Amino acid sequence: MRFEDQLNRQEYAQIWQEYCGFLDLSLEEYMFIQKRLMQEQVDIWSQCALGRQFLGGRKVADIDEFRRVMPLTTYEDYADILLTKRGDMLPDEPIIWIQTTWEGGKHPVKVAPYTRSMLDIYTHNVLACLILSTSSAKGEFDVKATDKILYGLAPLPYATGLFPLALGEEIGIEFLPRVKEAVKMSFSERNVKGFKLGLSKGIDFFFGLGSVAYYVSLSLAAMSAGSSGGSSTKDLLLKCSPSRLVRLLKAQYLCKKEGRPLKPKDLFTLKGFMVAGTDNRCYKDLLEDLWGVRPMELFAGTEPSCVGTETWTRKGMYFFPDTCFYEFIPEPEMLKNLNDPEYEPQTYLMDQVLPGEKYELVISVLKGGAFMRYRIGDVYRCVSAESGKLPRFSFVD
Repeated sequence: MRFEDQLNRQEYAQIWQEYCGFLDLSLEEYMFIQKRLMQEQVDIWSQCALGRQFLGGRKVADIDEFRRVMPLTTYEDYADILLTKRGDMLPDEPIIWIQTTWEGGKHPVKVAPYTRSMLDIYTHNVLACLILSTSSAKGEFDVKATDKILYGLAPLPYATGLFPLALGEEIGIEFLPRVKEAVKMSFSERNVKGFKLGLSKGIDFFFGLGSVAYYVSLSLAAMSAGSSGGSSTKDLLLKCSPSRLVRLLKAQYLCKKEGRPLKPKDLFTLKGFMVAGTDNRCYKDLLEDLWGVRPMELFAGTEPSCVGTETWTRKGMYFFPDTCFYEFIPEPEMLKNLNDPEYEPQTYLMDQVLPGEKYELVISVLKGGAFMRYRIGDVYRCVSAESGKLPRFSFVD
């Protein structure tokens, strides 16, 4: 059943359990899911041409043996196969190829294959993020098919372009501007169009990279004051719905009286605010001041897909159990490897991390993904690891 159909039937308890029930898993239950899915992935990956190339044709019996014989990898290890999109060498058929820049690499871009099963998990977990972004407590959320979301994302083939594609399969949330129009516009044109539509229809959600979200927010504030992009006050007034016209005029009057710039929160009341990217820490306070809502941080990337999310507490991210199999290189091992590139660092699993410690994340993409024991280069601090409960993490600059 589609997510929208569940909403229409008011199956709120079932929705929460289906999409956010992973938060209630014990650490033992979480690790059972991790290991079961990883064993499935090892079985199919080791039989494909890519896996046989890495393993030298060697068969592995279980995850422990796989971790002993399979080296840690980086994108260079996959580049020749993935950049030529050799889908025949992969464990499952790619449905779409996602792209990003490759800074410091031999080529300008990296590409990553997504299977049908990967996209299904991505959609499921993105909906969990949407739900949690509106939540103030366990089991409470506010999502409707009539909601409007400001389009602050890069289109396909970049990873953020999957977000509207995934939501569109499950719920008729309207993007401002519509995705088919937005992809044909420049970044500034999308901002102006989205803002004008927001004045008419309202804005319920906002999702973007931290730095991009901040830039868009400042642009909206400037347009609200009638001082950017050639949008005169008269033009803005013509775009407003009657109720928002009153709010805009009142906000402009109060801001002028108080001697402060107009902010998006003076015009819009967001249900949910989501940010992704490694620079979120620099912008979360600023974005909260602009919108009046604390952004909920997500962890997503080109190679790993949608990995983790904060909850209503905004105190660290939980990693989804079905996106990747997670290994963690502790800081002392990172330093040893930095001093000796030939040294193979030891990795821990989710049930072995300690609070306060920093770890480099290593992922194996599940559901037919190409990347195994892959070093994405990000370092996370474990901010909480209570006995028997799921750890939470924050990104380390």
